[in-house]
Amino acid sequence: MYTKIEEALQFVVKANKGQKVKITGIDKTFNHVAVYSLMREICNTEDVLIAALLHDVINDTEYGYEEIEELFGTLVADIVSDLSEDMSIAKWVERKKDFIKRMRNNNDINVINIMLAVKLFDLLSYYDYFIANGDKLWKLSSGNKDENCWLFRELYNVGKKKNADKEILRRYRELLVIYFGEFDEEV
Repeated sequence: MYTKIEEALQFVVKANKGQKVKITGIDKTFNHVAVYSLMREICNTEDVLIAALLHDVINDTEYGYEEIEELFGTLVADIVSDLSEDMSIAKWVERKKDFIKRMRNNNDINVINIMLAVKLFDLLSYYDYFIANGDKLWKLSSGNKDENCWLFRELYNVGKKKNADKEILRRYRELLVIYFGEFDEEV
């Protein structure tokens, strides 16, 4: 008999079968496990940890809200849905603006912490490539360097204003400075 976390891990492996992370080429499931691991350091609520494990399933797989709700419950499905971008918005920048706005309006600290853990892991996973190749990294990204700088900093500021986990924010800011240089934080 599996725990709910083990069932979620099996589900995410199945959902991501064959998918690779665009820039790093690593198996997409590693991204989900890494975000789960980051959240595990600050939270022990099973549904939140399952949502962290499933964070990109709606955006990146054939599975939607209904399947997640059926398998893992409404709370998990709601959190994963909150973390999902509106893929009907075709332009990358417009889709990110919508996502930032939704994060600003979201008062669930678990959603905010998972979102930051996702973005922190993105920055961590790009690090070796960035150190070796510098700003060539952004040619592999959907947005250019300035657009990515804007996105990552805006989401950092959302987390800061929402009193997100201090250690995730500290690590996230440290990487922002490495990638994009010092910046003034919003107050």
